[in-house]
Amino acid sequence: MDTLPFGPNAILISPTDMAHKVGCWHNDEPRIRSGEHPGWGWSPEAAAEQWLRIGEGQPLQATEGDTSRSATRRCKTCPGD
Repeated sequence: MDTLPFGPNAILISPTDMAHKVGCWHNDEPRIRSGEHPGWGWSPEAAAEQWLRIGEGQPLQATEGDTSRSATRRCKTCPGD
């Protein structure tokens, strides 16, 4: 089964509540999207400013996947960070 890729503005939220940009080297995006890696959520159309604001005081809530996920910190190795 083919899984559609995430769009370029998506922010992925890991089971440890860490935010990742699309293309981060340590994520298996097709498996996250298909549900093979459970516990991941994402915001498919996040604005660039949302990435910069992610923190304890301004968490980013997942709107798809596992919607109980809420990112409170950003990955330091994501592209463009």
